[in-house]
Amino acid sequence: MPENRKPHPLVELVKSWEVYDQQHPDGSVEDFCAYLLASRRPLGVQPDIDPESVPMGVTNALAVTIIRLHKFSQFYSRKVMQELPVDNTEDFFYMMHLHFEGAMRKSELIARNISEFTSGTNVINRLLKHGLIEEQDDLSDARSKQVRTTAKGQEWIQHCLPGMINVFGMLLGHLSEEEQQLAYQILSKADAFHTQHYPEFRQQKASDIRQRLGKD
Repeated sequence: MPENRKPHPLVELVKSWEVYDQQHPDGSVEDFCAYLLASRRPLGVQPDIDPESVPMGVTNALAVTIIRLHKFSQFYSRKVMQELPVDNTEDFFYMMHLHFEGAMRKSELIARNISEFTSGTNVINRLLKHGLIEEQDDLSDARSKQVRTTAKGQEWIQHCLPGMINVFGMLLGHLSEEEQQLAYQILSKADAFHTQHYPEFRQQKASDIRQRLGKD
């Protein structure tokens, strides 16, 4: 057999499955296929971030990519908001949570949006001032109040939703459905982890968080 003969595609497929199975032991065949397709980048398409050029390799390269995507989402959001009665994305996401999840306590709404208490309170007060939300008694706790959308707020969010949803299409619409599913599968795992530990981490120093993460 010639030394420079290319490996058989079936051998390469089995090797790829072995690597995927080690990283995703609960992954299905469908998930593997999506992973395989997404990992085969078209010729001539190169990422702006080269993992080998970033300290700590792929971990930091992935983090930088996520940060860049967040900045791109802000860019597209500002473009869309020029055509809508939206001053900032925070107002929109607070309203969206109330629209889809219903009335909740202020502290719950702030936690849903992963905001600091002071900045979250400012958002809520602004929405109250504009008449987009209102306070009501908490039926499960007479000492507490909840906030909910008003009729004006319902009209506002219904008007804004289609345009703001377009932001996500502008940001990710060029990816195939399989690529989007793979990205969601991976990033939702990270999101679920941090959502679970966020209440604990909020009260800790960075050094304590790093130590805690090192034990997981």
